[in-house]
Amino acid sequence: MMNSDQLIRAAREIFNLAIKNKDADGIKTLLAPTYHIVTGRSAQYHGSKEESKRWAVLFLEDPTVIYRRTPREIVINENWGIAEELGNWEGSYTAEDHLVRASGVYSAKWQRTETSKWVLQVEVFTTINCDGPESGCLNPDPINLE
Repeated sequence: MMNSDQLIRAAREIFNLAIKNKDADGIKTLLAPTYHIVTGRSAQYHGSKEESKRWAVLFLEDPTVIYRRTPREIVINENWGIAEELGNWEGSYTAEDHLVRASGVYSAKWQRTETSKWVLQVEVFTTINCDGPESGCLNPDPINLE
Protein backbone atom coordinates (compact mmCIF):
# COMPACT_ATOMS: atom_id res chain seq x y z
CA MET A 1 0.00 0.00 0.00
CA MET A 2 1.36 3.43 -0.97
CA ASN A 3 1.81 6.19 1.59
CA SER A 4 0.50 9.73 0.97
CA ASP A 5 3.77 11.00 -0.50
CA GLN A 6 3.78 8.15 -3.02
CA LEU A 7 0.08 8.68 -3.83
CA ILE A 8 0.63 12.39 -4.53
CA ARG A 9 3.70 11.71 -6.67
CA ALA A 10 1.75 9.07 -8.59
CA ALA A 11 -1.14 11.53 -9.10
CA ARG A 12 1.33 14.13 -10.39
CA GLU A 13 2.71 11.61 -12.87
CA ILE A 14 -0.83 10.78 -14.00
CA PHE A 15 -1.34 14.53 -14.58
CA ASN A 16 1.89 14.70 -16.62
CA LEU A 17 0.76 11.71 -18.71
CA ALA A 18 -2.68 13.26 -19.23
CA ILE A 19 -0.99 16.37 -20.66
CA LYS A 20 1.28 14.24 -22.84
CA ASN A 21 -1.74 12.25 -24.08
CA LYS A 22 -3.89 15.40 -24.58
CA ASP A 23 -6.48 14.04 -22.14
CA ALA A 24 -8.44 16.97 -20.68
CA ASP A 25 -10.98 14.63 -19.05
CA GLY A 26 -8.14 12.78 -17.33
CA ILE A 27 -6.84 16.08 -15.98
CA LYS A 28 -10.27 16.94 -14.57
CA THR A 29 -10.28 13.76 -12.43
CA LEU A 30 -7.24 15.08 -10.54
CA LEU A 31 -8.81 18.43 -9.65
CA ALA A 32 -11.07 19.43 -6.76
CA PRO A 33 -14.34 20.97 -8.01
CA THR A 34 -13.18 24.34 -6.60
CA TYR A 35 -9.69 24.07 -8.13
CA HIS A 36 -7.91 27.40 -8.65
CA ILE A 37 -4.84 28.14 -10.78
CA VAL A 38 -2.51 31.10 -11.20
CA THR A 39 -0.63 30.50 -14.45
CA GLY A 40 2.97 31.33 -15.22
CA ARG A 41 1.70 34.54 -16.89
CA SER A 42 -0.39 35.37 -13.78
CA ALA A 43 -3.78 34.63 -15.35
CA GLN A 44 -6.25 33.12 -12.89
CA TYR A 45 -8.95 30.52 -13.46
CA HIS A 46 -11.35 28.79 -11.12
CA GLY A 47 -13.14 25.45 -11.19
CA SER A 48 -12.28 21.98 -12.43
CA LYS A 49 -14.80 22.21 -15.29
CA GLU A 50 -13.27 25.47 -16.57
CA GLU A 51 -9.75 24.08 -16.27
CA SER A 52 -10.66 20.93 -18.19
CA LYS A 53 -12.19 23.07 -20.96
CA ARG A 54 -9.06 25.28 -21.06
CA TRP A 55 -6.86 22.20 -21.57
CA ALA A 56 -9.18 20.79 -24.25
CA VAL A 57 -9.05 24.07 -26.21
CA LEU A 58 -5.28 24.32 -25.78
CA PHE A 59 -4.79 20.76 -27.06
CA LEU A 60 -6.92 21.53 -30.14
CA GLU A 61 -5.30 24.90 -30.87
CA ASP A 62 -1.71 23.76 -30.35
CA PRO A 63 -1.05 20.02 -30.70
CA THR A 64 2.65 20.66 -29.90
CA VAL A 65 1.93 21.80 -26.35
CA ILE A 66 3.56 19.75 -23.59
CA TYR A 67 4.21 20.48 -19.93
CA ARG A 68 5.90 18.45 -17.23
CA ARG A 69 5.84 19.14 -13.52
CA THR A 70 8.53 17.55 -11.34
CA PRO A 71 8.07 17.59 -7.56
CA ARG A 72 11.07 18.58 -5.43
CA GLU A 73 9.38 18.37 -2.05
CA ILE A 74 6.03 17.27 -0.64
CA VAL A 75 5.03 18.22 2.90
CA ILE A 76 1.97 16.44 4.29
CA ASN A 77 -0.36 17.07 7.23
CA GLU A 78 -1.84 13.58 7.53
CA ASN A 79 -4.30 14.58 10.28
CA TRP A 80 -5.90 17.27 8.13
CA GLY A 81 -5.51 15.48 4.80
CA ILE A 82 -3.67 18.35 3.11
CA ALA A 83 -0.27 18.59 1.45
CA GLU A 84 1.99 21.10 -0.27
CA GLU A 85 4.01 20.15 -3.32
CA LEU A 86 6.92 22.33 -4.46
CA GLY A 87 8.58 21.66 -7.77
CA ASN A 88 9.89 22.72 -11.14
CA TRP A 89 7.96 22.82 -14.40
CA GLU A 90 8.96 22.97 -18.02
CA GLY A 91 6.96 23.17 -21.17
CA SER A 92 6.97 23.90 -24.85
CA TYR A 93 4.40 25.15 -27.32
CA THR A 94 4.25 26.88 -30.69
CA ALA A 95 3.91 30.61 -31.37
CA GLU A 96 4.35 32.20 -34.80
CA ASP A 97 5.40 28.79 -36.15
CA HIS A 98 8.35 28.77 -33.71
CA LEU A 99 8.88 26.52 -30.72
CA VAL A 100 8.69 28.29 -27.36
CA ARG A 101 10.38 26.76 -24.34
CA ALA A 102 9.38 27.95 -20.89
CA SER A 103 10.17 26.79 -17.38
CA GLY A 104 9.85 27.82 -13.78
CA VAL A 105 8.73 26.79 -10.32
CA TYR A 106 5.36 25.88 -8.84
CA SER A 107 3.52 25.27 -5.62
CA ALA A 108 0.49 23.02 -5.36
CA LYS A 109 -1.93 22.32 -2.54
CA TRP A 110 -3.44 18.84 -2.45
CA GLN A 111 -6.38 17.71 -0.36
CA ARG A 112 -7.54 14.20 0.44
CA THR A 113 -11.10 13.28 -0.55
CA GLU A 114 -13.61 11.24 1.45
CA THR A 115 -12.42 8.19 -0.51
CA SER A 116 -8.74 8.90 0.37
CA LYS A 117 -7.86 10.09 -3.14
CA TRP A 118 -5.58 13.15 -3.35
CA VAL A 119 -6.80 15.98 -5.62
CA LEU A 120 -5.37 19.37 -6.47
CA GLN A 121 -7.00 22.30 -4.75
CA VAL A 122 -4.67 25.11 -5.94
CA GLU A 123 -1.65 25.46 -8.23
CA VAL A 124 0.54 28.55 -8.60
CA PHE A 125 3.10 28.64 -11.41
CA THR A 126 5.89 31.20 -11.79
CA THR A 127 7.71 31.48 -15.10
CA ILE A 128 11.44 31.96 -14.64
CA ASN A 129 12.67 31.39 -18.22
CA CYS A 130 11.03 31.77 -21.61
CA ASP A 131 12.79 31.35 -24.95
CA GLY A 132 10.90 32.00 -28.17
CA PRO A 133 9.25 34.74 -30.20
CA GLU A 134 7.86 37.75 -28.33
CA SER A 135 4.26 36.61 -28.90
CA GLY A 136 5.07 33.34 -27.14
CA CYS A 137 6.83 34.96 -24.20
CA LEU A 138 4.47 37.80 -23.37
CA ASN A 139 5.04 39.40 -19.98
CA PRO A 140 2.04 39.50 -17.65
CA ASP A 141 0.26 42.84 -17.49
CA PRO A 142 1.29 44.94 -14.48
CA ILE A 143 -1.22 44.87 -11.63
CA ASN A 144 -3.45 47.94 -11.50
CA LEU A 145 -3.92 48.95 -7.85
CA GLU A 146 -6.72 51.43 -8.51
